[in-house]
Amino acid sequence: MKPNREFWLKTLTLLVVLLAMGLPRATALDRFVTPDESKWLMRSANFFLSLAQKDFANTYQKEHPGVTIMWAGAAGFLYRYPSYVTQGPGQQERPQQFHRYLENHGASALDLLETGRRLDVAAILIVLALAYLAAIRLIGHLPAFIGFLLIAFDPFLIALSRLLHLDSLLSALMLLSVLTWLNYLYRGRRWFDLSLSAGAAGLSWLTKSPGLFLLPFIGIVCIVEITRAWRTEHPLSWKKIFRGYAIPALIWTGIGAAVFVILWPAMWVNPLDTLQQIFTAAASYASEGHDSITFFNGSVYQAGISDWRFYPVNFFWRTTPLVLAGLLLLIIALAIPRRFMLTGQEKWIIFYLGLFVLSYTVFMTLGAKKFDRYLLPVFAPLNILAGWGWVAILKPLLEKPQASSANAGHRLKWLGGVAILAVVVIAQGVSAGQTYPYYFSYYNPLAGGSRHAPQVMMIGWGEGLDQAARYLNSKPDAEKLSVASWYPDGPFSYIFRGKTQQQDLPANPQDLPRLDYLVLYVHQWQRQLPSQEFLEFFAAQTPEKIFSIDGLEYARVYRLR
Repeated sequence: MKPNREFWLKTLTLLVVLLAMGLPRATALDRFVTPDESKWLMRSANFFLSLAQKDFANTYQKEHPGVTIMWAGAAGFLYRYPSYVTQGPGQQERPQQFHRYLENHGASALDLLETGRRLDVAAILIVLALAYLAAIRLIGHLPAFIGFLLIAFDPFLIALSRLLHLDSLLSALMLLSVLTWLNYLYRGRRWFDLSLSAGAAGLSWLTKSPGLFLLPFIGIVCIVEITRAWRTEHPLSWKKIFRGYAIPALIWTGIGAAVFVILWPAMWVNPLDTLQQIFTAAASYASEGHDSITFFNGSVYQAGISDWRFYPVNFFWRTTPLVLAGLLLLIIALAIPRRFMLTGQEKWIIFYLGLFVLSYTVFMTLGAKKFDRYLLPVFAPLNILAGWGWVAILKPLLEKPQASSANAGHRLKWLGGVAILAVVVIAQGVSAGQTYPYYFSYYNPLAGGSRHAPQVMMIGWGEGLDQAARYLNSKPDAEKLSVASWYPDGPFSYIFRGKTQQQDLPANPQDLPRLDYLVLYVHQWQRQLPSQEFLEFFAAQTPEKIFSIDGLEYARVYRLR
């Protein structure tokens, strides 16, 4: 049987979406390093060593638990440094000692990190490709296409998907799980959809514990669907409820749990203790908050952030005007159903995607520990809804024109609708491209952009320190220089060729060790670290070099001798 037009259209648009997602995510992956990545590279090495030595208990490295990320990192070691399993120093707990070992044995931490990042990017692209195909079946070709192009060029989604880190893969897996579960309910009750949803859920649980939110969410969806069925088929038999919802939900949970166990060797040998550590840590994060000082909306927080506005404000600053406009247009389309012709089933799909966004935001708000990246799982669904909004509003223009020349006006309207969608996608791409490759530096211009972001948002996650390190590398005899930096291990040390001081900066500037240079970072100015006295002392000095990104100052280099 020859592939039909629908097959070729789906294939072509999938290639376009993959190219749009891949280009900003898979290039310049060695440019800068974030603070957490040095830890995940070390944990990946420990994971690799544990697998090779069949020391399965030590495949538990962190309560997050980050298993999928460590698989990617371990694969990077297998490719770049396979002899680590025989030459390595054993299980490591301090990233700086691990980095020093790599340096002494001629291995580049930055190269290993870049390889791990590439594998993580590849995994994210595969998951998002599957999610795109699921979205086509669920909401239609054009809304899915526009929605996923908005995802492809979303600066915050791009920024986090380029790292050896948890949040982006978690977000992609949760999206795939939700879309395929809705496909199961609304597109034929296919066991393939149920199995794919469950498998993605299990992988999300292996990635980061907030993925467990899918369990109550799937349960809520089932309850709502049972209530809807009860209203139309009253009395609804318990047998039908059991077969239609309880059994699929139990099978979904079982498949997810099986994936969780099969892909994490620690669960083979020590399941109860492993689960206890995950849930104990999750409870601690929810109740106790941060173990370091944080900043939000002009205030410095010593522990947890209790302000309920944190995530709504962070979303507003991190999203783009095109996404906000699309969401507004979708609300308008829902408010005028006769004009924009959304079906009842489409409204329920919109409701469930919106419910996921709202309930996940509330779920994360209840926790005391908050970072903007923790909200990432809602960004892709909101981009899809925004794309749907643009398509719904333009639907009267997008009806397929006839070939007859008598319909020239109709064709002109169709071309106008297509042109508007093209402008939306291009404008989204320009928003991201302007910050390449420092996508974290994007802030919504409607909120005030990078000029006003430091007054509200905690700025910087390592970007800018790479520029300071490369600047110092250009100095004569850079290998002999001794430099202290904020975020020394990874963001600075992976790039700087000289000696990076690993000690915390002292509160009294007179207590600094003998150094050639000091690098101060934007986080310190916002959070007044290590002390107000320290910052005031250097504010009175003239830095040798200042590094800015998108008009925002990130790092200062001071010559000390």
